[in-house]
Amino acid sequence: MNEEDLRKFIEFTKTLLTQLQGNNEYAWFFESFNLEIVNSFFQNGTNTSGLDKFHSITESDVGRIKAYLSFIDKKALNYGKVFYHNIADNNLKAELIKDFKEMKIAIKNDDIIEFGRRLSLQLENIFNFSLNSLNVHNLVSANPQQYRSVIPNWPNYRGNPFNFYNSFFSFNRNTNQSEPVELSRVSFNTKSIFLSIHFNYQVNARNINEIYFLRNKGSHRDQLSPNDQQTLNQIISDFDKNYSFYHKVLFDVVNGIQNIR
Repeated sequence: MNEEDLRKFIEFTKTLLTQLQGNNEYAWFFESFNLEIVNSFFQNGTNTSGLDKFHSITESDVGRIKAYLSFIDKKALNYGKVFYHNIADNNLKAELIKDFKEMKIAIKNDDIIEFGRRLSLQLENIFNFSLNSLNVHNLVSANPQQYRSVIPNWPNYRGNPFNFYNSFFSFNRNTNQSEPVELSRVSFNTKSIFLSIHFNYQVNARNINEIYFLRNKGSHRDQLSPNDQQTLNQIISDFDKNYSFYHKVLFDVVNGIQNIR
């Protein structure tokens, strides 16, 4: 490889890194680049074997890298378009497809934490859109006694009734009245249960809890309690056999919540 080819490669690399910089969805690429290129070739200063490897890179190699990245993006994007083809709201659909694509790319890169985060984002966006469309605060305030004690029609359910009024409203001591709680402050679990009861569908409670655990705890791995760390390790260890169940949670939610289609 001559000097001109090497300079072209350097310029391409600079352009690529500049374009991707600041985009969290490509964090995996920077980690891989740092591990495979920076650390491997330059960690100990001048590295003859590393330079030999660099000299072996051709424009066709660079082209294949670009084509492969494009292929992964396009394939994952197309999966998302098919999965969400019947979502009525265009803004919601675009957001869901974007996160679906990143979820698929995370799987390709064995990034289970990012997979859980992207899957949770899709679920929560669906929940928030549906609750807003239902005008949930008006719905609950119109029948406060009903929503203070909701017993789900689930087989063999023996738990306590759900008090959704206290989830969607809080008492303001200054005004001496109940006021709506912003949806961003309503728990993921409450949104999920409320909608599953309202639209009469079910999801696997254990699977959806593990998905949210990945999002909520996975990004703070260095701050976990021993019990949380053990749970995270177990989820990661069992991921291959449970992956299809996690995907089924998303399928059940999308097909169960009627007012997003």
